[in-house]
Amino acid sequence: MARAATRAVDPEPDYGDPPRRRAGGRGLGFFLVTPALLFVAYAVLRIAGIESTEVLVAAMALTPYLAAFGLVLGLLCVLTRRRVVGITVLLLAIGLGTLLVPRVLSEEQPAVDGDRLRIMSLNLFVGRADPRTVFGIARDQKIDVLVMPEVTPAAEAALDELGLAELLPNRVSDTDATGSGTAVASRFPLRQIVLMDESTLAQPSMVVDMPGSDDVELTAVHIQPGVRTGTAGTWRTELAELPRPAERIRVLAGDFNASFDHAAFRELMDRGYADAAESTGDGLSATWRKWPLGPPVTIDHILVDDRCAIAGYEVFDVGGTDHDALVSELILP
Repeated sequence: MARAATRAVDPEPDYGDPPRRRAGGRGLGFFLVTPALLFVAYAVLRIAGIESTEVLVAAMALTPYLAAFGLVLGLLCVLTRRRVVGITVLLLAIGLGTLLVPRVLSEEQPAVDGDRLRIMSLNLFVGRADPRTVFGIARDQKIDVLVMPEVTPAAEAALDELGLAELLPNRVSDTDATGSGTAVASRFPLRQIVLMDESTLAQPSMVVDMPGSDDVELTAVHIQPGVRTGTAGTWRTELAELPRPAERIRVLAGDFNASFDHAAFRELMDRGYADAAESTGDGLSATWRKWPLGPPVTIDHILVDDRCAIAGYEVFDVGGTDHDALVSELILP
């Protein structure tokens, strides 16, 4: 009997493993890659120090938050197999993070043993700051010089009724009811001087007549905010025009409306100033706004001639104002 013919069966073609799809598909990709590209653009602008518009001025102040956001976003991109984008974002976020590290590390101070000067600065928010708290801090902290941007005649009178005029009897005052004024009260005699051109908001300069040592020149700072329409240029100009260190010790204290992440502020510090907060490892201590009103940022400062030592720095909460009070003790050369 003839054997039945058998047909060879062709093996199944081997197409290999099916390609692995990225987790979440195109929808998730859009919601990850789009903010990733925006973050890359922001990081490049921050590192390059570009802040030519009001939007960029506002964005730069948020660097600590955006650096943390970049870390989370980069990890999500890597975990969803968008590795090139994710690693790029992670590297830039780490780079931004390294810029924050010096703010939490205390710096070695100059070996000086001159007189000590305790300075307090507080933006009174158009005179709304609680006067009892303001006076209590000035009294308990044994303040020598109190700088008050956005003081009003009514706020000044309320503080004097509590005893500020006796505690700090010397005064340079440029006030009005709109909050554009600034006053300085001092335990030591004050002599008003002119160190720069007139600015949008009152920024008086004065000599603090220190007993037994060289006098100190102080400028009460209140820079025009650079986040309102058409103000970025004025903001940059006013920061650039603040007095530079000179032969006599100079101090700048008040509301700079600028943080360490603004190139214009870093240029000011590079002239020979030390920031009291950064020098003591408190550079990330926010001084303006609190949740839910807005993200807390560091825009108030006490800048000191870098020949001085900074013996201490503290931030105090004050009701009625969206700013905190800064207190720093300086040791003069």
